[in-house]
Amino acid sequence: MKEIVKISGLKVGFLAMALLMLLSCEREISDQAVPASFSREGRVFIDNFVGMGEDFYLPFADSYFEAFSRDQSEGFESSASYRVDVPNPDNASGTYAGAILRIDGAGRDLSGFDALTFYARASRGVIFDEVGFGQDFNSNTYQVNAGPLSVSTQWTKYTIPLPDASKLTQERGMFWYSGGTRDNGGAGYTIWFDDIQFEKLGTIAQPRPKIFRGQDLIEQTFIGSSRQVDGLEETFNLANGQDITVFPFPAYYEFSSSNTSVANVDSNGTISISGTGTTVITATINGLEAEGSLTLESLGEFVHAPAPDRNPDNVISVFSDAYTNVPVDYYNGFFAPFQTTQGGAPPLTINGEQVINYTELNFVGIGTFLNVAPINTNQMTHVHVDINVQEEIEPSDFIRLQILNDVGTDDELSGDYTITASELATNEWKGFDIPLGNFSGLTERDAVGLFFFISDATITNIYTDNIYYYQEVLDPTPNVDDSAATQAELPLGFESTNVTYNFVAFEGAESAIEANPDQSGLNPTATIMRTTKTNGAQFFAGTFLDLDAPIDFSSSQKLRVKVWSPKANIPVRFALETAGGGNQVFVDANVPVANEWVELEFDFGPVYNPELDYQRFITFFEFIDGVAGDGSTYYFDDIQVLND
Repeated sequence: MKEIVKISGLKVGFLAMALLMLLSCEREISDQAVPASFSREGRVFIDNFVGMGEDFYLPFADSYFEAFSRDQSEGFESSASYRVDVPNPDNASGTYAGAILRIDGAGRDLSGFDALTFYARASRGVIFDEVGFGQDFNSNTYQVNAGPLSVSTQWTKYTIPLPDASKLTQERGMFWYSGGTRDNGGAGYTIWFDDIQFEKLGTIAQPRPKIFRGQDLIEQTFIGSSRQVDGLEETFNLANGQDITVFPFPAYYEFSSSNTSVANVDSNGTISISGTGTTVITATINGLEAEGSLTLESLGEFVHAPAPDRNPDNVISVFSDAYTNVPVDYYNGFFAPFQTTQGGAPPLTINGEQVINYTELNFVGIGTFLNVAPINTNQMTHVHVDINVQEEIEPSDFIRLQILNDVGTDDELSGDYTITASELATNEWKGFDIPLGNFSGLTERDAVGLFFFISDATITNIYTDNIYYYQEVLDPTPNVDDSAATQAELPLGFESTNVTYNFVAFEGAESAIEANPDQSGLNPTATIMRTTKTNGAQFFAGTFLDLDAPIDFSSSQKLRVKVWSPKANIPVRFALETAGGGNQVFVDANVPVANEWVELEFDFGPVYNPELDYQRFITFFEFIDGVAGDGSTYYFDDIQVLND
């Protein structure tokens, strides 16, 4: 039988009454009075919950809320247990089971115990992700993580040692867990817990704490930067001879800096750099020195890369404080065993701004394809990156940038661009704006998922910042002499005879090729093209022309077009597509003046694919979503490929 436990609201009436009585007491408290201590009860769940109050079950926000129940037909040497039903990964109500058991009321004094123990079994053999204690959905100060657990179909006892029980005098977070199906064949299962309690075993031995996973690291840094002490773990030996490693939160440690004029470490393990010089960061836990250290050499003030000022509407940012960044899976996807690159994760914060530092660089990737959607950069023309090399540069050194599309699929494509030694500088920021068309082999850019820095260890220490894709918007040259345009015999200005076309308007617009337009300033004998954003239309005024032959871009990829608009500052977009539509690339500009011919030049070199034949020419006028058309008509003529 399975019993669903109902959780009620927090009751504070008794506490309030007790407080009122205390305040109204006329007698003074004796100096010899001893304050009441917190409960020393170690039991959490022994066939049922022990002293937990009413509101004790708190599931993680994105977990399966209904995963927990009290099972009255299954238990360890009993008939009841704490049951967790881990859902299938396609469960609409949550794809994993996770929750904390928090005392509803005052915490407990656990200083007399040395371990959290429990029994567990599963409906089939599984790897359960994590368990622990100390998580209370407040500060989680003394949280401890353990796992993953290998859980069989037989009841088995598990032990989680307490790193320093003397700190646990008011603890509310009695137990927490998180389990899914990722390592279990993608199918749901059931796991039962029983006899969850804190115990004094007296057999926990050989504590071996670590920081930085026991490594002695050496890093350079700057005034105003911060660095988190990471790699916190402690290994114990159990009575059965088994070693178990737990992962304590920083509050269990006592951190120290050998030179506090250079850096200090707070109780959360945050190192703050305040001066120039060298210091060594170490730690102890429960009086025992932790293995591992960090030697920091502060080089003084840090100069950040110049802040970019491009219009955010034309930018897709991967890493920059100047823009809203896309979600990133990782800044250092460590590709073992070939990669040596360290750093990057998390980025450094220096004087309130973030920057990435890669050391031991041979190659490193920034990923946006595992847990988030890849980036569609089809409408972008360039990629920007700032690089600061922190070592002497040899003439043969280089940094190669590589972009991958459709990562991990049969359609995966990659393109690369090499930055040579002469373009870089030691201890100096260099900015690079690279046309995406220069990444050879990257013929599709609709699902960019990896951005690589590759040096093959020629350069090993760099800072990088402002990694973003952007669309270059060209400024038109206004007020040109249009005498040639208005005398054109053909509606298209390609230097060719026998040009044929199919001229079609988009929804919300009407278009035509016409002679004798009566707009002021237009030659009444010219044959030109026009398009109108009809009254009330929420789309753009636009047309496309299908040519009888591909456009010849062999000598130049620049188009020059003359346009006429009845309104100033109207956005205009010119695009190219392959025959029949598809593989669209475009460049944007604005028409700066009204009622005059202006000439716009568009460079498609950075965005077009030389392996494709572009045979459709598209115009977009006033493409502002949601702006109703007022019947304005736009004219264009003399579409020419420039000769370099």
